[in-house]
Amino acid sequence: MSEKMITATAEAAAGLIKDGMTVAMSGWAMAGYPKAVPEELVCRRKGGESLAVNLVTGANVPWLDEKLGAEGIISRRAPMIASRTLAAQANKGTMSYVEQQMNKMPKLLRSGKFGKIDVAVVEALGFNENGELIPTSSIGMTSHLLDAADSIIVEINKAQPELLRELHDIHIPAAPPKTQPIPMVSTAQRIGQTGIAVDKSKIRFIVETDIPERMGAQPKGTEVTARIASHLFNFLQQEYKGWKGKLPPVQLGFGSIADSIADAFQHSAFHDLQFYCGGVTEPVMELLASGRASAVSAGGLGMSERVEQILAETPKLSERFVLRNGDLTNNAEVIGRLGVIALNTGIEMDIYGNVNSSHIAGSRVVNGIGGGAGFAQSAGLSVMMIQSTAKGGAISGIVPMVSHLDISEHDIDIVITENGLADLRGLDDVERADVIIGNCASDAYKPQLAAYLVKARENCGGHHPQLPDDAFTWHRRLKEEGTMLEKDI
Repeated sequence: MSEKMITATAEAAAGLIKDGMTVAMSGWAMAGYPKAVPEELVCRRKGGESLAVNLVTGANVPWLDEKLGAEGIISRRAPMIASRTLAAQANKGTMSYVEQQMNKMPKLLRSGKFGKIDVAVVEALGFNENGELIPTSSIGMTSHLLDAADSIIVEINKAQPELLRELHDIHIPAAPPKTQPIPMVSTAQRIGQTGIAVDKSKIRFIVETDIPERMGAQPKGTEVTARIASHLFNFLQQEYKGWKGKLPPVQLGFGSIADSIADAFQHSAFHDLQFYCGGVTEPVMELLASGRASAVSAGGLGMSERVEQILAETPKLSERFVLRNGDLTNNAEVIGRLGVIALNTGIEMDIYGNVNSSHIAGSRVVNGIGGGAGFAQSAGLSVMMIQSTAKGGAISGIVPMVSHLDISEHDIDIVITENGLADLRGLDDVERADVIIGNCASDAYKPQLAAYLVKARENCGGHHPQLPDDAFTWHRRLKEEGTMLEKDI
């Protein structure tokens, strides 16, 4: 270890972080983030110190966003935001938000596009016999953050389960032009190391902590999301009827729709399920515990008392569950080779299948693009699930033209709402619009959408008929009248 590296209190270590610095912190998919040093930054800010930093993490870390954002400590954020507090600041323009796709983060960090990283603060279980850092409940971009930082603070958290040591698989592809094929052909295959190589001369402080990591309450499924899941499972049973109850690896996100899908898997005829995800939480881990899932690969694991119980009680856990770095979890090569079924959600979709997954009315950010677009583009089968209406029917989930584009129509195979399913494969643009309106739109909005499509075909024609002036009256009407519905339809 470095002579400069000392064991210190969180307060002393946090003193390394100064106003205006760019600070990187570990964390991926709501897991594996530092806890004690951020708390000390909050104490300093509450004490009246002028303190604001540019914060870079691997992915979404809600606890950091809420904890630091509530005190105005974050002046610039990349690559995702995951709290209402920080989203409100981004929308007001008081905080700069650099939104990035997860699969581009290794290249951006290696090239220094986020600027010089002054300090990296990472959580770890400790170090192995080779001096490599052992992550906790996520790996994400930690390796790249450590490489890019001038100085490093390591929080060794004794509250994180020691058995996490057995679960990591870290493989860092070489940068171009020396990149080689990733030798991974199955979900639970291990191809890397259990620790992260780190330049120990950069480690300034070791902070010993004992702080349990706990996710906040997650959205539960509803009657509407259960209907979406039902349509999905009817489709999967037909699509993979020759697979004898098995499926390709599934990518599943978070939220009420994901909760309903995980519940449906528990009661379905499918078995030996495999999940290849950016992050997983209790619902997927319950599938592992019940034996429904035979293999789970993720970049982060949302911790709870129940998850810790599952980890402790699952036999041959390291053969069935793998925590990987983001270079692999969101890698197009691996996703495509495995033929992953990507199950994504959005805020709104247009009649051709373009998806807005991050911005309300095109302008106000909710979270960020994350890994959804990358999975949709590379997947063996890309499924988009969305509720057909919101706000008691005042908002249509399907609109003539999306107000913000995150996922292209060309990367969507299947669309599902609570009303039905549209298979877009092999269809031209107008045929796609017809089937999305006919099968997926709310009955209240079908006439309005159909009338728009007829008018667009008659007035402008073309391969992809659109009337922007008419299309965006939907969002203007919502703002002015409180509903997207036309009074005369």
